[in-house]
Amino acid sequence: MSAATSEIPSGSSIIFRIPARLTDVRLLGISAHALFANLGFSEIEIYQLELAVTESANNIVKHAYQYKKNVYMTMKFATTDDRVICTFVDEGKFENFLNNNGLGEFATDTNVLPPDSRGICIICEVMDEVSYRRSGDKNILKLVKYFS
Repeated sequence: MSAATSEIPSGSSIIFRIPARLTDVRLLGISAHALFANLGFSEIEIYQLELAVTESANNIVKHAYQYKKNVYMTMKFATTDDRVICTFVDEGKFENFLNNNGLGEFATDTNVLPPDSRGICIICEVMDEVSYRRSGDKNILKLVKYFS
């Protein structure tokens, strides 16, 4: 699969701004599902990618905002010739959920993580690159999936 054969041309992007509520994460998941499908991913990959996106958004709601009301998060969905990039931005509490486990043993060892933290494992397993940084008062989580 390559971006040249997909329905979405390389260099395209779309930004979603949604209320940081668990009930609204579903809207982001549905949209991500459609976008991944139009990029030519298999049904299994689409499901896995949608799950990684929704788990990321759930973590923002639960941890960065701690269920606060009247706050928003954004996700930018962008394509290049060889990858799709999902970048989440929020202004919630600083919490690097990847600290010491983003690419290491802790993230992939489900025996170490409590059941409600296994979304981190899913995100790191599904995506080819996962990174987090703090810029001023913003949290920036970047998920990258390469076209195969």
